Amino acid sequence: MSLNAPWMATGQTVCTFKSRRRQPADLISICLTNYNYGRYIIAALDSLAAQTHAALDLVVVDDQSTQDESVALIAAWMEANHKRFWRTTLIVHTRNQGPSAARNTAFHHAVGTFVFVMDADNIIYPRALGRLHEAARDGGFDATYSQIEFFGREQHIGSADIWDPTQMARENYVDVMALIRRQAWMDVDGYSHIDEGWEDYDFWLKFMDHGLEAGYVPEILCRYRVHGNSRTTNDAWAAHESLRAIMAFRHPELTARARAATSVVKT
Repeated sequence: MSLNAPWMATGQTVCTFKSRRRQPADLISICLTNYNYGRYIIAALDSLAAQTHAALDLVVVDDQSTQDESVALIAAWMEANHKRFWRTTLIVHTRNQGPSAARNTAFHHAVGTFVFVMDADNIIYPRALGRLHEAARDGGFDATYSQIEFFGREQHIGSADIWDPTQMARENYVDVMALIRRQAWMDVDGYSHIDEGWEDYDFWLKFMDHGLEAGYVPEILCRYRVHGNSRTTNDAWAAHESLRAIMAFRHPELTARARAATSVVKT
């Protein structure tokens, strides 16, 4: 998929606020995507405003919400809180295209060297972006991610672990909430649309296909909200086996490596 394909969703900039200060060297862009999450979006935005890392570029993409007042809520919040950020931008898709297109739109508008990806129903701890950026900078990684904490209908710790292509080819244990070098996003041609979900898993497998490296920060920095309307709950689990087949088709070398490693262990 070309990042400049003519069928990609076009967006309208609803509002933008930009500081007159020179762009900070350590500026982090934030890709926050929303679709009918008006009841959660303010908590997500507040968690971003509370970050200890000062230099932030906030890009919110609404994928044409139709069931709530998301756009009005986000615009009002930006009006009240834009001074906390170097820049805030709200973009609304003219048609709904799903999370991959929304994330790609945000990356297109991001100006930071690194971009943090987050869905509007989740939140992060105040130290999250600072710690992930520090690890990426010091380790020279193309992305960094942390352990996550599930909250809401479930309360438990996630299964994130060190970056291992063989293990990742068997199952995804890296959440979409991660800090990604914008150039790496360009190198893998962005996020691809996958019916029923697993776009984030496909993105990480493309990372490995291109020999890119991600670093694991063994701290609980991000919180994943479990609720009945999440796409993972509604679509991905219901289509688990077909999605696994799609991943094997799209990433045959990684799949073959994982099968070979499994055979060695069994032997």
